[in-house]
Amino acid sequence: MSKFCFGKFGVFCALAFLASCGDDGSSNADSQDNVGELPESVDSSFVLPPRQDTLRDTARTLDSSWVFRLDTNRVIGYDTVAKEKHDTIAKVDPDTSTAAVDSTMLTDVSVSGSFGYGILDNRNGVAVQSLDETFKKVVATFPANVAVQGTYTVPKANFRPPYARAIYSGTATDLVHGKTMMLNDTLRALVSVQGGAGLANINVLTFLKSAYMQSQLQSPGAEAGRASQTASSAVWNMFHFEAANLVHVDSIKSFADGESGAALLAATILMQAVSGDADANIWKVAADFEDGSWDDDAARAKAADWALGADADNGFVVVHNNVEKLGLAAVPDFEKYLRIFYQTELGIPSCSEANEGQIVYSTNDASRFYASQYSDVSVTADRFICDTEAGGWQLALDREKDTYEMGKGSSGEIRQGRINAGILYRYNATSGNWRAVSSAVDINAYFVEKSNITDFVDVKEVYESVKDDERVIFLLRHGERDKDATSKNSGLTKAGIDSAKSMGAKLTKFDEPMRLGASEFYRAQQTVIAIAQGRGQDTTVADTFPELNDDWYMIDRSLVNQAESEAGGGWEATSYYTYTGRYSGDTAKIQAYYNLEERSAELIEILLNKYENEPDRFIMLSSHDKLMVPFVAYCSKLRINMNIKKGGTWINYLAGIAIIWDKSGNRRYVAFKGLKNAYFQGW
Repeated sequence: MSKFCFGKFGVFCALAFLASCGDDGSSNADSQDNVGELPESVDSSFVLPPRQDTLRDTARTLDSSWVFRLDTNRVIGYDTVAKEKHDTIAKVDPDTSTAAVDSTMLTDVSVSGSFGYGILDNRNGVAVQSLDETFKKVVATFPANVAVQGTYTVPKANFRPPYARAIYSGTATDLVHGKTMMLNDTLRALVSVQGGAGLANINVLTFLKSAYMQSQLQSPGAEAGRASQTASSAVWNMFHFEAANLVHVDSIKSFADGESGAALLAATILMQAVSGDADANIWKVAADFEDGSWDDDAARAKAADWALGADADNGFVVVHNNVEKLGLAAVPDFEKYLRIFYQTELGIPSCSEANEGQIVYSTNDASRFYASQYSDVSVTADRFICDTEAGGWQLALDREKDTYEMGKGSSGEIRQGRINAGILYRYNATSGNWRAVSSAVDINAYFVEKSNITDFVDVKEVYESVKDDERVIFLLRHGERDKDATSKNSGLTKAGIDSAKSMGAKLTKFDEPMRLGASEFYRAQQTVIAIAQGRGQDTTVADTFPELNDDWYMIDRSLVNQAESEAGGGWEATSYYTYTGRYSGDTAKIQAYYNLEERSAELIEILLNKYENEPDRFIMLSSHDKLMVPFVAYCSKLRINMNIKKGGTWINYLAGIAIIWDKSGNRRYVAFKGLKNAYFQGW
């Protein structure tokens, strides 16, 4: 079954061939080093298409009936016209060819082999052409006779040394996805023909081997046997398979051939898995491998990433079933070789009872699973846990990776997750386990405490401190208004507009525009528009929040009026509520306001959820003093004193809180000021 395809719809036919020395007896097996002997009938001196940068030149030397092209998915193929010509040529009797037979021509040569009928399953799709030393076709195309079991023969053909081209067209089985695909291109390989008979087996390994072999044979004095041996070892090494334990790749007919057959199947599956990738498909790999080394780190990582991801998601079982459905032979342990490949590429150990429960990540910086250290989530938050009962490496759950090696804590202690910093865990001393904290109040209280706000910082400093992997919401009080301009439609003073523009002019370090939002009040919307004008950006207010109106913390307006009457004014009632809890809770005489911690945490969650999946890195929102005073007090744990009943000073215009977070869930709060003074100086 050494016949595997990958093509236009995610598959490519990987063809490679080996030919015997025939009756000239010039076997090169004696010159091969360190790997098992080839069969006596095998000369192994076969090659494949040249590198992509020479394909156009090679194409020009071919018979004009073949039309070749290059594109991102297939290196070589032919168009519909050429296919029709090929179909016609394939029916020509070789004995009627008009090609001249010179003194160097080998007559009555028989070429045969196994092309893996069942995967490459077009019985009329195999043919052979004779080529000269420049790879130019010198005689007609010889169609092959294909047996049901997947062997083929081209009997009594006339070949001119040293090469022949074997071609295949038709349908193929994609073992990764379990589908039948039509190959719209004819694929080809080159064969060395030195005697009266040739053997040409078809598989991925010989395809790749030939690319390197051809480059070796272009060197003066190159010896075919040694080049074949070197290339065979290099092919095993490119997949990190131990060549000393496996046979010469030319000797493998199908995946039923012991350990070498299992390794062949694994290599085939890897190439199928990345066949649709413009950079990692088998043609690109073969071209890269011309020097005997698979140097493309990104292509190798893509194949390894697929294997690790499939292993962790039951994908190997799916592929195993697809192979088994072919009914060609017992399916060997190809999974072992897939694991060898991805573990070596990604720097991941094997999973066994000895490291049960270990959690790992890729150390290959070309991998999509890469992390520079355990807590690094700049590329991915995925981690893999060894679970032998489940069959090996599995994707770790949030709790598993977040608390991995966290150790014991004190009773009730809260810590951030090691991977998902936005998930908090509380230690249960009785069970000895860390359990996720689900309360938004507890989560925000943790980050408030960690932020340790003590005073306001200039908005420019806060803005320029935002890291590349962070996003920020600036929530501030609107700009200056007239004392009596309190209705929804009231606007800012000229000084209020000018000061907002001046603030915006300081926020230009980053090119990204700010997304604008505000309460339903006109003066709040005017504020963010003026800030945007100061930055020189679009002034569209994208978002309107009723939650940012001045009644967010108020349960009932009539009860608030009672509280304000009792306290002596709106600022006074807000101060009492914020700093003493008066007018809030079940024991309050006038229950006019929500619980400060719960309502503040709710607002934060609303804003973060709103922008969770939005692309904007900078968001500017405007609200009102009766929201901002309680909110700033909450975020600073009452350290910022705006309690006018206890010596504090009311919040000034353009002052507020910056909510800064990253994709792992880290949060920090910073109090900022847009004017020189963060505290109100009077009308």
